Amino acid sequence: MSMYQSPQQQPYGYWQPTYPPAGPAPVGPPPGALGNQGARLAARFLDGVFMLLALLLVAGLVVLIQNLTVDNDSIGMVAGVIGYSAIGVVLLCYEPVMHWKSGATYGKRICGLRVARLDDGRHLSFGRAWLRWFTSFLMGFVPFLGLVDVLWCLWDKPFQQCLHDKAANSVVLTTRP
Repeated sequence: MSMYQSPQQQPYGYWQPTYPPAGPAPVGPPPGALGNQGARLAARFLDGVFMLLALLLVAGLVVLIQNLTVDNDSIGMVAGVIGYSAIGVVLLCYEPVMHWKSGATYGKRICGLRVARLDDGRHLSFGRAWLRWFTSFLMGFVPFLGLVDVLWCLWDKPFQQCLHDKAANSVVLTTRP
């Protein structure tokens, strides 16, 4: 039996010795696979910019339709309801659905990051993705707790998890060696 398994057999894509074990097997990625805090912050910023641009685009279209249909208030009202409902759905679904389907939002992809399960490195389940997002969302309403949540990864050892990562048992990994 080989002392090392191929990277395809390891969930995080790194060579790791399999024998002899040095104590209990660690659950989670090796330190080199973790995404750094600067890239995480940049990804969060980029996702915020993308969401703002989408919001402005839809809001602009709704206002344009409402201004063009001044004579017919019902069309303007329907355009507003549909447009602003679409904004709400996108705001609520963007991050959890992206983490569930592909493991990363567009900002994380640009920054070379992905979100994975702590125990095996696979994509988050639908429930875990929603729990991760909802925990972060709720903490944002409590004064200073949202800031503590985001900064938690600076001193968390060994997996540099934020509080919302701990709630969903997830970890942010780099996709670049």
